[in-house]
Amino acid sequence: MTDCTRRDVLAGTGALVGAGLVGGPLLARPVRAAEETDLTEWFAKTDGADAVVDATGEDEVVVKVGSPGNGGDFGFSPVAVRVDPGVTVTWEWTGAGGSHNVVAEDGSFESEYYSEAGATFSTEAPVAGVVPYACAPHSAMGMRGALVVGDAAVALPGGSGGENGPADGASDDGDAEKPSFDGWLDRTDNYDGVADRRGESEVTVEVGAMGNGGEFAFEPAAIRVDPGTTVVWEWVGTAGAYDVVDDELGYASERVRGTDHEFALAFDGDGLSKYECTTYGDRGMRGVVFVGEGPVDTLTPTGVAAVAGTTGLLAAVGAAGLRLHLRTSSQYDPNADR
Repeated sequence: MTDCTRRDVLAGTGALVGAGLVGGPLLARPVRAAEETDLTEWFAKTDGADAVVDATGEDEVVVKVGSPGNGGDFGFSPVAVRVDPGVTVTWEWTGAGGSHNVVAEDGSFESEYYSEAGATFSTEAPVAGVVPYACAPHSAMGMRGALVVGDAAVALPGGSGGENGPADGASDDGDAEKPSFDGWLDRTDNYDGVADRRGESEVTVEVGAMGNGGEFAFEPAAIRVDPGTTVVWEWVGTAGAYDVVDDELGYASERVRGTDHEFALAFDGDGLSKYECTTYGDRGMRGVVFVGEGPVDTLTPTGVAAVAGTTGLLAAVGAAGLRLHLRTSSQYDPNADR
């Protein structure tokens, strides 16, 4: 794989942190102090990234590839590890989670893709510094790690940079900004907060984006839009047949396999639509459209309407008679982010 291909893959999966494609390596940039590397953005979606495991003093350090995490077997264990300069670091594949690789963000090392248990890849730790790395195809899901060399200081999600032994759980930092909508998005691992798309007349949501153990996500998972906004769901995944269904509101797309399909609705009034893919909803493939001021006490007379004229638009069932069911959502204050 060439450097160009590797960087293109990582960019496509959200693995590159910040700018800096020209003029130097793509290392996560320190923002708190010159001597500290801030990994909070790098590990924002990574389970178990709330501590650095101290492996200093060891001649060889082993990191498991395909450990449980991030919606499946899509983790490194340990996620972040402190090692001595020059020590040999070996990644060992568990055989779980499909095909993985290990590629440094700065391009200093890159393994082949392996899926079989027992496969290994080794490299020598640099003299000093921090090296973020990822599995290229699963980076956007949170399959990321970091080598922390010597006494380099790091900041991690939750404000932690200490050595606390093996990190077993995900950080819950930011949960106040991530309402679950009465548990609807509890199992949606690509959900990282409500995307504010007010002011836009048309908003696109990808269907079959990476998340929930494969191409089983709506991206963004939750959006807030103005009344009258057209939401267009665009099929991008190829892992299965997807649909977009809100049983309570009564709208549904066709169930379609493959890309180049779209389904669109215009939402009027103030309300909340909680939808899912009926095939993969139990895996976390769910979404939310939060309209205007959100749930109120009365129904809007306009409701939801199908939009015509979109290329590849799928028919909505009974669109003319739909009404936006306005629900109570005790976990979200629509004025909190104004």
